[in-house]
This record gives sequence, C-alpha cells and structure tokens, in this order.
Amino acid sequence: MRGSAHAADPATIRIFHADSLKSYIGDMSKAFQAAHPGVEIKPEGSGSLDAIRKVTDLHLPCDILITADWRLLAQLHTDVEPWVVIFAGNSIGLLYTTQSKSAAEINSRNWYDVITRDGVRYGHSDPARDPAGYWTLIMWRLAERYYKQPGLAAKLEAGCPPANIRPHSIYLVALLESSELDYYFGYASDARLGKLKFLALPREINLGDLAMSGEYASASVEVGSGSRLIKGAPIAFGVTLVSGTSHRKEALEFIDLMAGPLGRKIAAQDGLVTYPGAFAYDPGNKMPRELQGLTRPLPK
Repeated sequence: MRGSAHAADPATIRIFHADSLKSYIGDMSKAFQAAHPGVEIKPEGSGSLDAIRKVTDLHLPCDILITADWRLLAQLHTDVEPWVVIFAGNSIGLLYTTQSKSAAEINSRNWYDVITRDGVRYGHSDPARDPAGYWTLIMWRLAERYYKQPGLAAKLEAGCPPANIRPHSIYLVALLESSELDYYFGYASDARLGKLKFLALPREINLGDLAMSGEYASASVEVGSGSRLIKGAPIAFGVTLVSGTSHRKEALEFIDLMAGPLGRKIAAQDGLVTYPGAFAYDPGNKMPRELQGLTRPLPK
C-alpha cells in the first residue's frame, strides 16, 4: 500500500511537484507550517512527467501531486483522485544573463533574429519529460504566424542541437550562469532560480493569458516520436491528491491554502500568473467538499 511507508508519521505531507514551482512550494510550506506547526512538508521537485511516473510507475510514497500542465493530471485514471484544482499559471519567454551574447539589444520584436545569429547558443527542456519543453515548441509555432515568418519554427528547432536540451528547465539555469548557453526558453518564474533576466513575449504567443485559449489551441506539437499530440493552451498548474494518502485531511488543508487568497499572494510574489480564484476540473463531481467553495468551473 502506497501510504504504508509513512503511516507511522501522520505529521508528514509528501509533495511531488514540477521543478518550476520550487520557490512557490517552499514559500507555501512555510506559510502552512506557520499555521500547522506539527506538520512537516517534504517536497520533491522534478519534471512534471517524471513526477507522475514516480506515482504511477514507481509507486513512491506521495500525498500531493502538482504538474505544470493540469491536463496531465486529468488524463490519469488511476493512482490519483479524479479531480484537479487549477491554482496558477505561467508564461514562456527567454531567460538569459547580462553576459549573454547580444543581451543589450534583444527585445520582443527581434529575439528570433538575435538567437539564430552565428555563435549564439540557446536551449530548452526535453518535451518528453518537462512541459516547458513542449510549451516552447508550441510557442515557436505561434511565433511563426504572429511575426509572419514562414519556416521560423523549423529554423529554431534546427538551431537547437540535442546537446542544448536538458531533462528539466532547472538544469538549464547552470548552463546560463556558466555561459555554456546564452539563452534558454523557460517560464517567467524561472528568473527566481538564479540571477537571470527574463524577456517577456507578446501575450498572443507566450501561453500566459487565459483569454487567448482559442489562439493557443491553433498550434500543436508531436512529442515522443510522434506518440503524443499536444495542443496549445494557457500554461496552468494543477494539483490533486494521490489515491490512498494516509494524510488526506492535512493534504486537503494544504491545497485549500493554495487555492485561497494567501496562496494567490504567494503565487504572485513567486512570479506566477494568478487568477481571481482557483478553477476546478471535476467531471465526476468528486471534488472534496472542503475545496468546493474555493473553486469554480474552468472557462470554456
């Protein structure tokens, strides 16, 4: 039984979460423990798809599962409870440092020309392991149409060799700071993982605006040798409980905090896109009553 590994310690909540939420989960844990001093939070970051595999394939002890694409949780039919709380979002842009080549001149109008110059190195995370990777490829397709640059997506893919692709965005931070890369495509919140600068891109392509859902959905990408087709959407983080958790009450209280006003305040401080309130994916009407008053249906 998954919960048996920590059943003797009722005051520990284990969280598997997307690496990009490292600062947010740390701040949320401090806020939660201030009100629940007897509860220990043990977070473990990774790429979202790796976090899921820890639960579904490895069956590691876990109470709360959080991914950088809420749809990944909605696709699971075992191992997690059949509902998702969508609590915050993010946007895709370019991370760089003051030492990056052409850092002084890059902007939201010329970035694709700057990074494809001879000698400029850029990267992104692995689309098969980290949503930031496939969000990047989708953004490139949107950018091709937005900037009226036929072939731009293919040009950007050709200019990013496998050596510049890492399993998760967090590994790219060290490559920037050591000048092994000049730029990488990642989340706005990644700037808090190091002394990084962030180039924000137009809302029509950055996947950060719920109102642009229809536009984002017009682009898609095949991942994993064409085994999965992923459609564009606003980047939105989702959270649910792992089935059979021994600490359901405490875990629900943690999610309650995430979905409420304090959770939104912390999300904003950590560079996430905040919503007026949390959204619910709940096709079977299984959302715990403790969360029902804090969530509303996803906008169509």
